[in-house]
Amino acid sequence: MPLKVPGSEPRSIVVIGCSTAYFLTRHRLYNPKIHSVVILEATKIAGGSSGKAGGLLAEYATHKCLAPLSFKTHGELAKKHRGDKIWGHRSVYCADVALQAQDLNNEAAITNGLEDGHEESSTTRVPSDLDWLLPGSVKSYTEAGTPNNSGQVNRLAFTETLAQLAKEKGAQVIIGSATAINYRDKNSGISSVSYTQNGISKTLNATDILLAAGPWTPKLFPATNLGKPPRGHSVVVRPSRDLSPYVFFTNISAPQNSSLSHLLSPEIYPRPDDKIHDFDTVYACGPDDYKVPLPDSTDTVAVDEQRCNDVYTAVGSVSKPIHEGEVITKQACYKPQIRPHEEDEEVGPIIGPTGIQGLWLATGHDEWGIQNAPGTGLVMSEMIFDGAAHSADCESLDPKHFLKWD
Repeated sequence: MPLKVPGSEPRSIVVIGCSTAYFLTRHRLYNPKIHSVVILEATKIAGGSSGKAGGLLAEYATHKCLAPLSFKTHGELAKKHRGDKIWGHRSVYCADVALQAQDLNNEAAITNGLEDGHEESSTTRVPSDLDWLLPGSVKSYTEAGTPNNSGQVNRLAFTETLAQLAKEKGAQVIIGSATAINYRDKNSGISSVSYTQNGISKTLNATDILLAAGPWTPKLFPATNLGKPPRGHSVVVRPSRDLSPYVFFTNISAPQNSSLSHLLSPEIYPRPDDKIHDFDTVYACGPDDYKVPLPDSTDTVAVDEQRCNDVYTAVGSVSKPIHEGEVITKQACYKPQIRPHEEDEEVGPIIGPTGIQGLWLATGHDEWGIQNAPGTGLVMSEMIFDGAAHSADCESLDPKHFLKWD
């Protein structure tokens, strides 16, 4: 019997997600004449957290077996596809900062507060080009990352571009909501995926299905052991001027004798112009909440306008260019979380084969979804075409460690 040539068998691969589709179409064994790659998206490309979260890149992110590879791959993708111009890829400083808020609607409070702030923070060393925080507002500054190991992207622009690049190599994009994974007899392997499109039920035959549907993954494969997903609110602001590239995790103190009280401590991400906006913006997000259950799809995520307003009030109380800016987006999204965890605790993601032939998982990335997207896509393409990952040792992320069978 003649030996099979690697990659010579026809494959019909359905990807519910985007990054892996890009890497499948760049794999050395990919042949569009016998391999089909379909991106199946419920509402639109990057409708969930892939398009609405912050976009911090960090070589020091979790999981350590994946993050360095993914950080490096982000840089390679940006260089290859003009990511600095298209999806705002750039290196940044990252810091934990304690800030004293000021009531910018009260001139007297500003004057007094700044005087107090200068005196209070006189020993705090702040980078000279960090000129967009209020003078004297920095109470402490602890560097967490440098341009050598930290960066950022506009998640929406990045994900949309990867999908487009996959299409250019033969992938197909179908906008339809997956409703079921269909199996061969005795669950020996997958056979197809059912989905609805404009109210009509349809089926895609498949040799391989990759579930990278974020917090919605358990709806299609209940053995996926994800916890209750957190919801996060964010705003995008057009500031009154461009801001230097510093990403902040803040702890904001409210001013005394002011109408401002119980301020949030948002994350702040100045962004350069990209394919979404031809001007600089600022992304800011508040703390997660677990109050509202996961809806059926990304287009029905409830946005609490007051939570968005609270985020903007907080970031506007420490920066005049942000305070004078214009809020252009208010939004919310859910993250795929295995369970709540400490900041540096390594919990997932879940990446690899499920034990059912042809069914693969890539989910549970939590706050590091876009950071670890390229690394995940690369190793998943290797698993699917080569049978094993070569670029990183992801054994600790194998679904067998996480799946919970009935």
